Amino acid sequence: MRDPFLCDGPSVVSFSGGRTSALMLRRILDAHDGTLPPDCHVLFSNTGKERNETLEFVRDCAERWGVLIHYLERPAGGGVIEVDFATASRNGEPFDALIAQRSFLPNPTMRFCTAELKVRVMRDWMRARGYEHWVNVIGMRADEPRRVAKGRASEGSERWTLAYPLFDAGVRVADVAAFWKVQPFDLRLQSHEGNCDLCFLKGF
Repeated sequence: MRDPFLCDGPSVVSFSGGRTSALMLRRILDAHDGTLPPDCHVLFSNTGKERNETLEFVRDCAERWGVLIHYLERPAGGGVIEVDFATASRNGEPFDALIAQRSFLPNPTMRFCTAELKVRVMRDWMRARGYEHWVNVIGMRADEPRRVAKGRASEGSERWTLAYPLFDAGVRVADVAAFWKVQPFDLRLQSHEGNCDLCFLKGF
């Protein structure tokens, strides 16, 4: 049986900065003996409202695991720029610019923050490097079947196909918690706290 954590061809490891996507990255690294293929890129898109604990966790994963994680942001007007831990926006600048452009706030019905500040930013980064099609590797677990089904139903509408290695490997939330319990570092946030401190989908 093929290892679901192997990356064949151009691919994006969509790294949210949370524990689940970090476990996914670790399993992908392990599947490749610690070194990713040259056309497999780990991308983290910063909204400018990511918690500082999240930015520190992304940095720690990169440094401790010896993997390049690209910090991306959407500048005013759209597109993508690459920053790093030190220069990443921390005062909501990308979010402010997007809200000013749209003239209203994102909400559960129109989650344009995710689409504009994360999904399209990663897309623009890949296209700027000449990629026309790639695999988007997403950290959804086996206990999130509805989210996986919704994602797979949208296949064909974008330039990428989707891969859900945690789902395919049967990894559940308890497995994520068990992994981080024995690691020498961790994300310093509670499970109910979102990476982005403006997120209306998180809370008690």
